[in-house]
Amino acid sequence: MTYTTVFDATNQGYTIWWVPAFGLIFVAVGAMLVFRPALMDKALPGGLQGRPREVFRYVFFGFAILWTLGTFVATFKEYLRAHYALETGEYQVAEGQVTDFIPMPYTGHANESFCVSDACFSYSDYGATVGFHNSASHGGPIREGLNVRVEYIGNLILKLQVAQ
Repeated sequence: MTYTTVFDATNQGYTIWWVPAFGLIFVAVGAMLVFRPALMDKALPGGLQGRPREVFRYVFFGFAILWTLGTFVATFKEYLRAHYALETGEYQVAEGQVTDFIPMPYTGHANESFCVSDACFSYSDYGATVGFHNSASHGGPIREGLNVRVEYIGNLILKLQVAQ
């Protein structure tokens, strides 16, 4: 059977960079709170005062840094894991017809899922992942009965091919 590749994680790059980058907004705010405390005093003259306000500044800044670094490490680790698996062949393959297909509603609020042979997958357009996550309601290729070949690790679809 001849297949056409519709998704390959090695061709995607680090597409979820925006997750840790979002944390940089809070790092910048925290830096302003710590290094320019007069700005916080002007912007928020009420609320915490004295020592509690000073503690809040540092806790906010520290948490923003830790969250940003943590999300970067987690997402980049997934990216490297996917690329390593595809390069070394350390993945599983499921080939056959799509069964038990449950599409994601256009508005989200549920994952799309399907099975191929004994392997089942679940994903959402709104999830931050380097794996395949394009739901049928937003133009994705998966349909009930479609012949596919899926290369994966766990629930992470590394490569998706559709039979012609």
